[in-house]
Formats: sequence, structure tokens, C-alpha cells
Amino acid sequence: MTELLNEKYRDQLVTWIGKPCHFRLLYKISRDGCSAPTFHQKCDGQGATVTVLYNTNNTIYGGYLSQSWNSSGAYINDSNAFLFRLQYNGSSNPLKFPINQPTYAGYGVGGYGPSFGGGSDMNTFTGSVSSSGNYFPLNGNVSSIGSYYSLNGQNSNSITNNNLQVTDLEVYQVKDGSDPNRTKMAESSLLDKPWRKFSEFNAETANKLKEELVDYGPDSETGVTAANVLLIGQIGAGKSSFFNSVNSIFRGKITSKARSGNFEHSLTTVYRKYSIKDHNSGQNLKIRLCDTRGLEEEFTIDSQEISYILDGNVPDRYQFNPSSPFTTETFGFIRNPNLEDRIHCVAFVVDGSTIDVIPEKILKQMKAMQSRMNQRNIPQVVYLTKLDKVCPMVEEDAGHMFHSSAVREAVDKIADVMGLPRGFVLPIKNYESETTLNQNIDILILKALKQTADFADDYMEEQVEKLAAEYGRERKEKE
Repeated sequence: MTELLNEKYRDQLVTWIGKPCHFRLLYKISRDGCSAPTFHQKCDGQGATVTVLYNTNNTIYGGYLSQSWNSSGAYINDSNAFLFRLQYNGSSNPLKFPINQPTYAGYGVGGYGPSFGGGSDMNTFTGSVSSSGNYFPLNGNVSSIGSYYSLNGQNSNSITNNNLQVTDLEVYQVKDGSDPNRTKMAESSLLDKPWRKFSEFNAETANKLKEELVDYGPDSETGVTAANVLLIGQIGAGKSSFFNSVNSIFRGKITSKARSGNFEHSLTTVYRKYSIKDHNSGQNLKIRLCDTRGLEEEFTIDSQEISYILDGNVPDRYQFNPSSPFTTETFGFIRNPNLEDRIHCVAFVVDGSTIDVIPEKILKQMKAMQSRMNQRNIPQVVYLTKLDKVCPMVEEDAGHMFHSSAVREAVDKIADVMGLPRGFVLPIKNYESETTLNQNIDILILKALKQTADFADDYMEEQVEKLAAEYGRERKEKE
């Protein structure tokens, strides 16, 4: 199952904690069950943690402890502890509530879930709680909130809606991003030899890849003017960000043409065939990146709708409607698509830091799509993103990508999950927090795009050969 805490709220928590840090999911009730013993088994002795609750009123709140949880039955003394609200009734509205009596920061008892404050300011649950449909009715309470934490004019209702019916509760370990031991460990995990043969990370490589892509074009025999690459991925994986990153490289500056970011639902609501213009030559690349809705657990993409996209029946700028799937009767339906209209290669965009917790519903959707792609012999690749979260050395320099054992492990895992050869998994880093272009990030993205175009060529050539064979058989039958 995927982590719910998005990048924006992680950054806010890092600001409040006051030092560089990273988050690692320890406990999640929708995955591990809502059980106090399980919480303590997974979270005791893990150092600093952030507990996050997501309630049915679309409000997100929780608490931070810089000390470890335990099962001793004693209060936890922590002058750095605080409660927080990140979102209220669906609207982002971050507030921090510092502790005013450090001795009562938290309560470490084996029979309790995460509990903050001596007066149980925020007592999440005790024992075990079963789900009730789509939520867990937690048996704790938040009515005493403010006993040991300063609320700065807020109250239990304005922080939590007085609602302990939660769709999920997560506990994250907070790992110090400035810890020299952590950096030393990461450096020791860098391999002496790259685990994949790759071009040098230098200006010559970057320029050569750009030139190859600018000069690229499908074989004239195919009758296709540009390769269509369909981007598919879970919301927040970096699908639209990939297009923005490619567009930035060829524009020579950071751009944001496609809507991107971490939100509860997909930002992509329109099917788009994006063209990419090279700023230097003034010409469009003969590759189109086709963006579709992000995959969500709640909204399953209609499998027939995907078939129509693959076959070229869906027009550019079609407005998706989850309650009314695309059909042959939908306005704009392309009835006789040719090879130019079809998808020539599919790129699954996957967050490399969450491979182990991809929701089962998302995996089923991807597998169903793969089945339809395989029926059509459409090649598939994986763009593995956010690997800077997997390896701190990649965060420092994307050029370390193919020397990182952690990245290699992530590539192996997703290759197994998707049933694709490892060479079809392409590690990249999108432009997300950067404000200027970076040569090594460019090289990874350009190389992935070039390999995707090569696979698209293979598909188009196969289709031309298939048509030629069918034409030959028809002629023989007529003779």
C-alpha cells in the first residue's frame, strides 16, 4: 500500500522539526492492522517518529516525538515534541502546536497506540480496532487536547473535527538527513563498478543524446510522423513531472506545462498528446508523450477505455469522466485509427521509494493493462522515479545512479513485479525541487527517452511487416 504523506506535507514537517531529515514508513493500520501490540513491535526503539491520522472529514493531523516509543508504561520526556494539523476539511492549513510540559510528551504503554500528552491530548486507540468498511473507528479520544500542548487559540474541533474515524493512521521513522554516519553508510553502498553499462556523465554525452533525439524520426515506410509514448502511473509517481522534465531540457530552463504535484486525486483530467519543441532548432521532436489519468485505488480506470487509447480511438484533449467511461458513442471517437494514431510504446512511471507498498488495487490495474498491451505486442518500459529517496548519494548527485546498490535493488524489485526484463527498467530523476537544469539529471532522462523511442520503432516496424504479410496472403487468395 502506498504512503499517504505527500511531499508538500513532508517538507512542512521537516521545517517544523528544524533539520534535514527523511521519513521511512514503520506502521500503517490499513496494511498492518490497528493493533497496539503491532504498533509497539514495529515502532518501539526506532528513535524520532511522526504519527499521522487521516480522518473521514478529509482532515490530516498528528504528533511528533524526537524520542523513541516504548512499552514501559512511563511518560516520555521530550521538549521537542509537538502536535500538528496539516489539512482541515480538504484544505491545506498547516499549524504546529508545541509542547508546554515536556515530561508528558507521550505515553509509552504496550496496550496503547500512539498517545500524546499526560492528559491524553491525543490518545489514538487502545487494544485492537477492526475496520468498519472504509474506515477505522478508533476508540481513543482527542477531547483533552491542549492539556500539555499549546493550541494557540485552536481547539479539538478546529484541529481534528473531533473525529477519530480514520481512513488510515501512519507512523514514520524520522531519519536525520545530516547524520554523517548515514552519509558514510550510503557511500559504502556505492559499487566500484556500475551495475549497468552506461555512457559517461559529461557534457559530450548530454549533447549527443539531445542531438539524437532532435534528429530522431520513425521510418518513412511506417507512414508515422511521430512516435506516441503513453505514460501510465499511480498519482504522485511523477508521470506529468516526466513530461515537464523533458520539456525543460529542450527549452533550456525549468518549465511546468503539465500540472504536477502530490494531491489526493489525479491532476490529469484530460488525455493529452504533448509535443516537445527543441528551443535551439525551433523544431518539434518526432516523439509525443501521451498523458492520461493517474491510477487511484478509489477510481479504477476502465480497461476498455485503455484499449481505446492504445488503439488510437481517443482524441487529443478528451476530458475524462470517471462516472462515464469513453465508448464508441462518445463525441470525438476516432472510428478508423491508423498506425499514426496508435500508442507505439508504454512507459509505466513508478515511484522507486514505494515499490514495497504499492496497493494491490493499483497492481491489479497495471496487470490488466499489461494484458491488453501484450495482446497488441506493444512494448513496455518502466521509468523508475524518486530514487533520490532510496539513496542519499543519488540525491546528492544523479550521476551515482548506476553505482548505487539501493537503486539496483529497486530496479530488480520492480522488474519482478512488472514481469519485465531488468534492461526495460530505466532509473531517472525528474525535476521537482530544482530551479536550474542539471547535466546528470538530463542524461538519465534523455537516455530513457531514446531507449523508449527505439522500442517504439521496433513496434512500428513489426506492424508494417504484419500488414505486408496480410496483404501478401490476400493477393495469393485472390489469385
